[in-house]
Amino acid sequence: MSRWLVLLVAAALGTNKTDGYHRAPCKKIGVRRQFQFTDCYAPNINKDLKLNEASFVLAHDAATGYLNTIASDSDGSSRGSSSAYNDEYDNVDNMAGYRDSSSGNRWSTITTRLLSLYGKTQVGSVYDQLNDGARALDLRPKIWNNGTVGFHHGSLIDVPLKSITLGGLLEDAKKWCKDNPKELVIIFHSELVHEAGYNGLSTQIYESTDDDYSNSYQNRRRRLEDENVQDNEKKEEEEGERDEAKQNVDDYYNDDYMDDAAEGDDAQVSYSYTYSGIAKIRSVYEEHEVPYFSCDKIAGLTVAEAMELADLSQYDGKGYLLAVDRHDMYASFCGKANWVQDSLVTCHSQIYNAGAQGQLQYSHCTDRKENSGQSKLAALQEYVKASANNEPTDDYNTLGPPEDEDYYPFTQIQGFWQVDARSVQIGLMTASNLLDDNRRSGVNEELVNMVYNEQFKSISLIAMDNVAVNGNAMFSVLRNACGQSSNFNDDEVLPCGSNLVRPNMQTNHKLPVFWNIVLFIVYGALIVMVSVMLLQAFRLRNQGPQVGCSAILFHMSHF
Repeated sequence: MSRWLVLLVAAALGTNKTDGYHRAPCKKIGVRRQFQFTDCYAPNINKDLKLNEASFVLAHDAATGYLNTIASDSDGSSRGSSSAYNDEYDNVDNMAGYRDSSSGNRWSTITTRLLSLYGKTQVGSVYDQLNDGARALDLRPKIWNNGTVGFHHGSLIDVPLKSITLGGLLEDAKKWCKDNPKELVIIFHSELVHEAGYNGLSTQIYESTDDDYSNSYQNRRRRLEDENVQDNEKKEEEEGERDEAKQNVDDYYNDDYMDDAAEGDDAQVSYSYTYSGIAKIRSVYEEHEVPYFSCDKIAGLTVAEAMELADLSQYDGKGYLLAVDRHDMYASFCGKANWVQDSLVTCHSQIYNAGAQGQLQYSHCTDRKENSGQSKLAALQEYVKASANNEPTDDYNTLGPPEDEDYYPFTQIQGFWQVDARSVQIGLMTASNLLDDNRRSGVNEELVNMVYNEQFKSISLIAMDNVAVNGNAMFSVLRNACGQSSNFNDDEVLPCGSNLVRPNMQTNHKLPVFWNIVLFIVYGALIVMVSVMLLQAFRLRNQGPQVGCSAILFHMSHF
């Protein structure tokens, strides 16, 4: 009885509070029920936490949300992607047109598009994903020979440049931060690649080490000086107070951010070699006025200190957004990924059934009524628990949190079905895809239950596919975990953890009608193409070797 009384009080508190996060829109019942307070409410993050102790929902491979979609901007148009597309794009109609312009590569193009459809892990723009509960974005940048920065996922999947570029994605993220100015959003890079391969990344350039700290310093300083000038004009004490304010700003940033800078305007600038890929990415962030740091700059910071670095008001924006990576050749992830190849849990696998005359059988995570689905879900649960609960170790091939938190500021829990070559092959054979696997297996729902039941010792980043499904429920249980959120005041403390009701999650495991139609068209076209190719091969075989060879050459030149 007492627990239900606490829940009723919590619900009443949620409706009366203006401080904190309120998801907008909050009209759909399916969205409202994912929050543990009314009105899609969650309290603010606890700023006193160490950054690696704060819990974030990480949208796994966030850029794939733009596959077959167009990013949205503040006016509801497509300017979020198209503006960056116009600025950075260099006469490339689309990814296929750039790589597969000849008719002889049509089969490669169709195969790539089929794999892209299979490998799509998110739905909608990063604005949508953040609105669905994500507070961290997993991005895999790709630099093209024309200088455009796009995205990829693995060696076979490229996100078409016409869908989104890094600049366009940043504008979508900034728009969400403007609409939700109290939330901290972190972008994580990893696996940077270049169209030219290794040579495109290994080159270095000699440039100023005036990184984002000094850029932030200079921008803040100019803004504060301008504000001081206006105030001084009103008080008719312009010269004296302006000099004093300027000196105060110099002293503050020299102490906290610019230890190597000299007083006044004569700051000493040092130079060093930087990987060209990092320099290119940095230029995009500078153009779009989003802070971009190396891992060592954020290691050991509190949430409050990280939010100070991420404050977009220094660029006349609103909200808190920053990007991080190791600033090495591959823009590596700022944490321990807990991706151990020998222990991966895939949705689809092949098993040898000795009791059925040695036949090969397939096991699927989507078989919820069969033992295979439950056993796979249990295996994934053990995998994610080991990632958080094992003894700390810096061994990248061993699951568990890191021991050196300075080198690994973050720990990732991979709460999604991983893939390997065999699982992709079986998935394509069964006309499935990652979004379908996620929805039908109910993996997001199970992960939320695990967090609610406090089965993890600690959570830094919990990565999810398809945050559109129960992503807000995950955000709610993470933010409402005891110690993760800030109290409103000393006299009024919100309940937390299991004292709050469990989110009422979406349990519809059927694929939407739209995706059923898309899959039917794509796989139908694939079957037709394979049938035509087999028919041609059969005819060539009957025509004899000489005619066959010349026919093959003819078809290859016109395919």
